[in-house]
Amino acid sequence: MAHRTKILLFVTTLFLVSSLVIVGCGQAPQSVPGGSGPIVIGYVGNTSSPGTRPCMDIQQMAVDEINAAGGVLGRPLKLVLEDGKGETGLSVAAAQRLVMGNKALIYFSEGRSEIALAAREKSADMYSSFPHISITNGAADYEVTEGILDKYDRYKFFFRDFEFAQYPWYYGINMKMMRDTIKAKKIAILFEDLIWTRVYREGDPKLGTPPMKKNAEDTWGLQVVYEKPIKARSGMWLPTLEAISQTGAESIFVLSSWFTDVEVLTKQWSDSSAKNIQLIMCGGSGQSHQFWGMTGGKCLGAIVMLWEEDKLPIFPAFNPTVQKAMSKNIPVQFHVLCAYNDIYLAKKAIETAGGTDDVGKVINAYETVNIDGVFGPFGYWGMKKDPWFHSGVITNPDDVYTWQYKTSYCPFNQIQGKDNYVLLQTQEGDTQQKFARPDLYKSPAELRAAAK
Repeated sequence: MAHRTKILLFVTTLFLVSSLVIVGCGQAPQSVPGGSGPIVIGYVGNTSSPGTRPCMDIQQMAVDEINAAGGVLGRPLKLVLEDGKGETGLSVAAAQRLVMGNKALIYFSEGRSEIALAAREKSADMYSSFPHISITNGAADYEVTEGILDKYDRYKFFFRDFEFAQYPWYYGINMKMMRDTIKAKKIAILFEDLIWTRVYREGDPKLGTPPMKKNAEDTWGLQVVYEKPIKARSGMWLPTLEAISQTGAESIFVLSSWFTDVEVLTKQWSDSSAKNIQLIMCGGSGQSHQFWGMTGGKCLGAIVMLWEEDKLPIFPAFNPTVQKAMSKNIPVQFHVLCAYNDIYLAKKAIETAGGTDDVGKVINAYETVNIDGVFGPFGYWGMKKDPWFHSGVITNPDDVYTWQYKTSYCPFNQIQGKDNYVLLQTQEGDTQQKFARPDLYKSPAELRAAAK
């Protein structure tokens, strides 16, 4: 009898425990990142990427600055990094760990549009039980923020820190440099084969952008003798370079980002039959003085966008931030400086909301506040118009084309020696000094001959 009673008690206890577990699973408690402890901010990215790691490092620099000054409403910030290894599936899993495990109020995802779109969907599924904010740092394809207005309740938490890629003016600076500085008539264009270059490859009537090839030929009188989508981090560029060398091209423009292995491309370019064709790259590890060492000096003669210059006449706040980052060996690129701005914008949004207990209030604050950032006023208070709603705005929140044209600097430098980067061309907007110096240009062959 006693034995049967023990069995009955055991079964009853098991039933009660199971019922509690089932109820608990069915009614997951809401996780609101409030309280008085550290405010957790996360970053999901490839920790070994020469484009993403600097974003993480400069955000830590901003976090340290804010904490040294007393934190946010008396609470310290804590930056937690997750390695997504540049892969979409791993990045989504990493975002889930940040939100559900680390209780991050805000997390950033690296600026690959494919990753940003997947992270957006995962966050939408998590938001009701784990309120948070997701920001993509540097994603360029407009589809990343497309539809937020129409589906606001599902995507209200999602922002991106700049919308860069799909503007007709960006064609101009590159074409002008190839035609007027390099004196090229025949050009080759290589497109990184990711979502963000689709508009350049195909054009888009919605944005009023023709394909880059059409723009080069119709507007600038250039002949595009070779164009090709290229696999990011392909590792083998010689067949493409050899094919270009047979076309008579006088300049190669590479629509690249930090996902492109431009250091490998550059080394193979210098050893190929295309080595005397001017190479121009708009993004990637070339945006750093470290590029010389990464290529063993084989980048001599290449043209890159370089922001690590203390003499660039952009905005008053630019130079001290760049100089401090460089003193910490943080390579500076446009999206890296946006990542720095983002931490201070988060501080402003939290303070405006009065804390972190109500994530909805923090989201509302993000839609209204701005800061005096590295490039001037910076925030997400821009046009309430699809697809730019919740996209980063630098100066004029009413006219996305105008503010991008006026404030984006795009400093193209030619590498004429170790630590000798010569500024040749900048975007000709009207809020900064117009600059074009074709007299300073030297051909790769000329530079190599002088270096012997």
